[in-house]
Amino acid sequence: MLSSLSAIDPSQLSQPLVSGKAGKVEEYARRGEILKASQEFESYFLSYLMKIMRETVPQGTLTANRMGETFMSFYDEELGKRAAQAGGFGLSQYMLASISDQEVAVKTSPAARSSTKLSSVP
Repeated sequence: MLSSLSAIDPSQLSQPLVSGKAGKVEEYARRGEILKASQEFESYFLSYLMKIMRETVPQGTLTANRMGETFMSFYDEELGKRAAQAGGFGLSQYMLASISDQEVAVKTSPAARSSTKLSSVP
């Protein structure tokens, strides 16, 4: 049974964890946090949009008092949350794509700079 185990390569010990599975887990966790933040932002935006749109409509007997206004503010907030969770109108996806593009640009930029510096040196 012990003969089937391979020896540990010392060069593998010096590799950072980021390049391995731990790095992938951290990246997925970070993407999850970014997704959650972008959905919360879209939820807030949609709730605010509902509030502003509701102000253009004449108040009825239900919302003419402070209790009705409070109810409608909670209602608008919940509508915004549900709409964002269901996909919203694309603001969250746009933000994720923009962040992804920026990450790619940052990752490729130093490599591109170092390769141009090396090629320009005589």
